[in-house]
Amino acid sequence: MSFVTREVKPYFERSISPVVDFLSAHRIHPNLITLTGFLLVVLGSVALFYKLFILAFLLLSVGALLDAVDGALARRMDLTSELGAFLDSTIDRFSDSAPMIALGVMYAGEGEPAGACLSFLALAGSYGVSYTKARAEALGVYGIGGAFERAERWIVLLAGIILNLIPLALLVIALGSFFTTFQRVYEVKKNLERRIP
Repeated sequence: MSFVTREVKPYFERSISPVVDFLSAHRIHPNLITLTGFLLVVLGSVALFYKLFILAFLLLSVGALLDAVDGALARRMDLTSELGAFLDSTIDRFSDSAPMIALGVMYAGEGEPAGACLSFLALAGSYGVSYTKARAEALGVYGIGGAFERAERWIVLLAGIILNLIPLALLVIALGSFFTTFQRVYEVKKNLERRIP
């Protein structure tokens, strides 16, 4: 489990509790929040492609926030289900890819292969992190963590956008993601070796 997930998430979930209470009181379905968040991320990615960085930052930030709200809302309304969790995780993968693709295409169109390469390396690394967890759970290995998970990737990306340090942010995301992927592979290997009689 990463530092943000372990230390910051409990405080964050308490801070969004009034929003969750409001949505729950008005019977807003968690799936609607999930889809709205995804739509905002897509729009933010389009803004990113057109270099409307302030607008992109705002749209992506709200989209990421809604992604954190939907799970808490589902628990509050007692609407959690395996199908809901599956759909949420699937949409999360599209949300993760949208800004990276937008940046990759933007850099490629500007004739900046280094930026395009960093964008797609960050995307590949991000998918490595999520895939290793999904595959581990399919093998019956649960609770694997890592130093650089989804929350860290979004924080670094948003910081890179608002500080105009996007290439640096992409480099950090790529390196952090691949490091975490290897961490998870090693952790799964150790867990599976313990099963051998």
